[in-house]
Amino acid sequence: MIELAPYDLCTGCTSCANACPHHAITMQADGEGFLYPTIDRNRCVECGLCTKRCPILSPLRRDNTNVPKTFALWSYPDRTVSSSGGAFSAFARNIIKEKGCVWGAAFVNKSKCKHIEAKSLDELVALRGSKYVQSELRDTFSKIKGELQQGIQVLFCGTPCQVAGLQTYLHKEYDNLLTLDLACHGVPSDIVFQAYLKKLSDKKGVNIDRFEFRHLNGWGKAPTVEIRGKLRPIYGIDNLYMRAFDRSALFRSSCYSCPYARLPRLGDCTITDFWGIGRHGKPFKQNVLKGVSLVLANNKKGEKAVSQLENVFMEQRTLEEALIENHNITHPSLRHPQRNLIIHAFLNPNKTLDEIAVEFNLIDKSLKGQIKELASKWHVFDLVKSVYNKYKSL
Repeated sequence: MIELAPYDLCTGCTSCANACPHHAITMQADGEGFLYPTIDRNRCVECGLCTKRCPILSPLRRDNTNVPKTFALWSYPDRTVSSSGGAFSAFARNIIKEKGCVWGAAFVNKSKCKHIEAKSLDELVALRGSKYVQSELRDTFSKIKGELQQGIQVLFCGTPCQVAGLQTYLHKEYDNLLTLDLACHGVPSDIVFQAYLKKLSDKKGVNIDRFEFRHLNGWGKAPTVEIRGKLRPIYGIDNLYMRAFDRSALFRSSCYSCPYARLPRLGDCTITDFWGIGRHGKPFKQNVLKGVSLVLANNKKGEKAVSQLENVFMEQRTLEEALIENHNITHPSLRHPQRNLIIHAFLNPNKTLDEIAVEFNLIDKSLKGQIKELASKWHVFDLVKSVYNKYKSL
């Protein structure tokens, strides 16, 4: 009998479901809202293709390097409409210019996170920005395979496990595919996120029209919600979802033993925020107020893609500097000891955000924590980073 990846290792990448020629595998939510493959034994013919395309059971090896070329980068046209430096948009612009397709996570119907396709700069807008929730892939991999076989240039951006799933599903190299993996902390489920939004709406006594995890105009900004057409930042208990996220309390079980949070990375390039740039070793003489992307070129294809970027600021840095404040490039997040209880509390319709915050001590009430909260509210972090870098470069 066919057995898929163990529950605690399965990432929900959908490679097995996309690979099954008899459509015997569907993705079903567990009690925490995470999607797992389920086999319809009446349809299954025991061909074993699903296990051969599973990145956990049949991992592929890539010719990527342990010492990728490391760049600080931002896109001039995209920096102020992105959550860091706009590196993703810079790569995407080149693909779209070649009449290609870009796949990335977007909020559909305002708050449902799914991977969708962009073929124009206008469609690219929805793919920008951070989404701290696991995106739904559905038949994304099979659609990408069809486009690649037609010779279309394709860019896929996702978490490392999603990139691994796509690569294993395709089971061969395509010159017309560029993959970008994210330096992922871990992924909560969509159901937990929706439960949080409901609690936040109840707390405020008004419907949340839209949610942005990070303001798209610089570092250090709080999440924002759209209420009656106005964007408003949220702090403290209102921002409890991100407080729990930062403490690694909401992630999928497999995230805590992620085999992809290490070097060599799986994607052709890795992208994330360049946290700590200029604070460790070589000064960084540029203004960081609007955010800086970190780009790792993990193989020759990635190096070529970086060299072809247009209208960007780019400076080569050291890998050592990049790793100091970007822990998840080389290590998975540590599981919060009350992770199960916290997830169940978010899913409990009878518990308020205030009650969850108190029960699990998720709000830092220390002097340091309060100063950090005020600094975020007044956008002091951006100013301090800018002044520090300028002073150090003298």
